Amino acid sequence: MKKLLIAALLLSPLAASAQASSPAELAALHFNQWYVGQLIARKEPLEDYANLGRYVTADTVQALKKIYQADSNDVDVPDADMFIKAQDYAADWNKINVISSDYDAACTNVYVAFGKKQDHVVADCMVQEAGNWKVRSVTLIK
Repeated sequence: MKKLLIAALLLSPLAASAQASSPAELAALHFNQWYVGQLIARKEPLEDYANLGRYVTADTVQALKKIYQADSNDVDVPDADMFIKAQDYAADWNKINVISSDYDAACTNVYVAFGKKQDHVVADCMVQEAGNWKVRSVTLIK
């Protein structure tokens, strides 16, 4: 029974969290696992403000609401997804790895790679809000 439990833990998506060595990295990893999981399940995570608020700063959630709830004739909606920085995703993007992180004056940048080849990389700008690490913004790296 113990072997089955250990195997289940090692094979679970959260086993990837072992790659995250800091609280900011772990928060970025959990966010991206949730977000891509929602996309793969054909759900709209950008419309799930309650769950977004668990991972994304309040200011960013408010800005998203303003963009996506406004008349598309009045507001310029981005061509690419705000958090994966792509118009679409690959089937293997549920494999998510934290590559590294660094700190600058604005935030802790956590570099996250998607897919087996890790050829799509974004930097999640992570800040603390009410004691929790959250995504403020995302930048495409490659």
